[in-house]
Order: sequence, then C-alpha cells, then structure tokens
Amino acid sequence: MSAMSATEVAVAVPGSATWWLERQARATRRRPRADGLSTERIIAAALVLVDTEGLEALTVRRLADHLATGSASLYRHVASRDELLVLLVDHVIGEVRYPPDDVRGRAKVEVLSTELRRVLMDHANLVPALTASPLLGPNSMRGTEAGLTGLIEAGFEPAVAVPAYLALVDFVLGTVFFDTSSAGRASANSHSSTDLIAELPADGFPTLRANQLQFSVPSVDDVFTFGLTTFLDGLEQRFPPSA
Repeated sequence: MSAMSATEVAVAVPGSATWWLERQARATRRRPRADGLSTERIIAAALVLVDTEGLEALTVRRLADHLATGSASLYRHVASRDELLVLLVDHVIGEVRYPPDDVRGRAKVEVLSTELRRVLMDHANLVPALTASPLLGPNSMRGTEAGLTGLIEAGFEPAVAVPAYLALVDFVLGTVFFDTSSAGRASANSHSSTDLIAELPADGFPTLRANQLQFSVPSVDDVFTFGLTTFLDGLEQRFPPSA
C-alpha cells in the first residue's frame, strides 16, 4: 500500500481527543482578524439561535446571516457544523457554577451534579447534540477534575472514584435526556397518567392501581434529587470511605 498523500491524511473527528489537541495548538498560533469575528462570538450567536429556534435551525448559512457575514468567514474559525456543535456543547458546560473551595467531598459532588443538570435543562434544545461526541473539551475536563476530586476528597479510592464519576455523569445525562424529551415526565401530564392507571384492570395491575396517586406527586427535580442521594448513599455503603 502506498503512503497517503497530504490530501489523504485522515482528519481528526470533531470532539475527539486528537481534534481538541489540534485545535488548542492552532489557537495558540491564531491572530485576531480585522473583521472582529471570533470563535467566541460565533458560538454565542449559535447558542442564541439554538435556544430560540431549535437545533435544526442551526446551519452555517443561517448563522452567517445572523452575524451579517459570509459562510466563508465562519469556515475560517469553524470547519463544519459538527465542529460548531462540539464547541457549543463545551461552551454551555462552561456555564456550570462551581462551589467555593470550602465545599468539599460529597457536598461538592452533589453541587456539581445538580449544576450540570441545571445548565443542560436550561439549554434543552442543545441536548441531542450531546450524543455527537465524548465530552472532552476544556470546560468538560474542568468538570471532570472537580467531580473526581470531590469523590476522592469524600474518601473513595481512585479505583472506585473513577467508575463512580463516570456512572454519575451517565445518571445526570440520562435524566436530562429523558426530562427534556417529548416522552419525558416533564412533558407528560401527570393527571393523564393517573387517569390511565385508574382504567387498568385491577386483577392485572394491582400494585399500580393501589399506588396510582403517588405518580402525580414527585416532580422531575424531586426524582433527580432522590436518585442522586440514593446513588451516593449506596456508594458509601458498598465502598465505605476511608477516614
């Protein structure tokens, strides 16, 4: 097999570790352009468009029109829509508010988990873009550092803290995906659910019929808090933290 030519060299997948490293290296060499257009300005405009009109409305042409510039100018900063989505997700994660330094251990983990959920729920239209790539941007890495530090401060060994952190992120993202979807509890009419349960045959669904009113009581935030607390309680019980 012949060696690949320069034009055949594989381009790093947007959002991959290689892509982020290459982008950071380019950023240190980039000089400001005379037109005043910057990646930060592009991302801010893209977020406004997604928040107000939805993810499908975000196209390079539409964004260029919004910024009163041409598509070619945007491509000098962002090579594709896929790259833009990766940058946009990391930008939003940067909205997470970190607790003060005196909040440590489990309390830090609880704050960070709740904050990550709050930020993503605030930008519900962007949530589907989270599946496009792993969360490896600088803001995501900062969150990983803080979350893992909190678990280790809580007394968990790294061999426990690392998978616990990853599982906790899965839990937070899972609740966000479900609660922001059209099928999620946040979009459902709880009274309709209880009405449906009331019509189920008692001999086939005795437990649901006996507890139907409980389905209308907890909010999505209550369910999230219950799950987060139960996760951390169970982690402490199964892996007792060291003193």
